[in-house]
Amino acid sequence: MDQLRLPILPLPNIVFFPNTSIPMLVSEPSYVRMIKDTIANDGHIGISMAEPTEEDQYNGSLRYTPQRIGTMGKPILLEELEDGSLKLLVEGSARIELLNVEQNIPYLIYKIKLIPDLKNHVPLSFENAQISRLKEILDLWIEDTIDDSLERESFVQSLGGIHSIVDYLAMFLVGDREVRQVILENRNLHERIQILGSLLKGEYPHCEDDLVANAVKDFEYREKEHYLVH
Repeated sequence: MDQLRLPILPLPNIVFFPNTSIPMLVSEPSYVRMIKDTIANDGHIGISMAEPTEEDQYNGSLRYTPQRIGTMGKPILLEELEDGSLKLLVEGSARIELLNVEQNIPYLIYKIKLIPDLKNHVPLSFENAQISRLKEILDLWIEDTIDDSLERESFVQSLGGIHSIVDYLAMFLVGDREVRQVILENRNLHERIQILGSLLKGEYPHCEDDLVANAVKDFEYREKEHYLVH
């Protein structure tokens, strides 16, 4: 698998998925510099959910450490505000694993490797009842979230098929951030569809099943514990 150096943007509570786009506002000076440098070089950044690790003894603010698995994306500058903040759209392109820190100042750079999906030999289509239902949930979310009809139509046309539908559902309709991270780390599209089908089994918008969410987290914890022991 390819390895490269990549600027990393740790974001609390945000799990970014490869086949999606996400708008964001960047105001912290070091990250503004990161974005400007990346755009100037026509490059990519990595976005990883940040976990608080310790409390700063001087100002009481939290320090964050990025999760090992994140997503690489291309930042597109929409607007630079008067205070220096940047409005962006980041287009996700690939799942990545953060290997080791290469640079801390002026912003975080990791050596990373790309983590593609596992190959599946069973074809998937929208004739599959579970996939069809997941698409219906996403359609309802789009109708409910995007008021402007032209923007809504543009968003629908931008969807890249089943991967996009699965990733947008996981990013925006799964409330538990730990479950979102579990789904991101799963490299099997069939399994991700099964997880979402079990998790989002109620009526939209209140379709997430808390019992299933807890079961997903518990299973992932046991899997990691088993791996560490063996």
